[in-house]
Amino acid sequence: MSALAQTPVRVLVVDDSEVFQHVLSVLVAATPAFEVVGTASSRREALHLIDALDPQLVLVDLQMPELEGIETACRLREQHPDLMVVLLAANRPMSLALPSLVIVDKQDVSPEWLADFWRRHGDRKAAAGEARFRLVAAAVAAARSDERQHEEEKRKPHRR
Repeated sequence: MSALAQTPVRVLVVDDSEVFQHVLSVLVAATPAFEVVGTASSRREALHLIDALDPQLVLVDLQMPELEGIETACRLREQHPDLMVVLLAANRPMSLALPSLVIVDKQDVSPEWLADFWRRHGDRKAAAGEARFRLVAAAVAAARSDERQHEEEKRKPHRR
């Protein structure tokens, strides 16, 4: 039996919406070998809970008020470099000026996605040679490509 099957991945959900907290908690609970260890509705609450709950993975809502999602993710990673942080957006992922931040559309997150993400990125010890400050998240590369292509199409003159 694998270590993943023996010890559940401990997940903290950070979202200012109680509805999304519940949805994400149900999604995590439906993922084999994952457990929700807590929920937080603000950066302050997440930072307060992180040491007591000792999660391995934190799902953070990008669109909390006043860019709090980004600030929360950055602070968590600064204080806990081995922690996996995934930023989730309610809308289509957007580009940011920070290349280390990659964002996932909440609609793309499923138990299958979560398990696959953890298989690919969950072992922080194996990634020790990576840059110390790297927020890991899954990206929908096609969404960015489609967005760029759409913008390019809008700029082209239409032929009649």
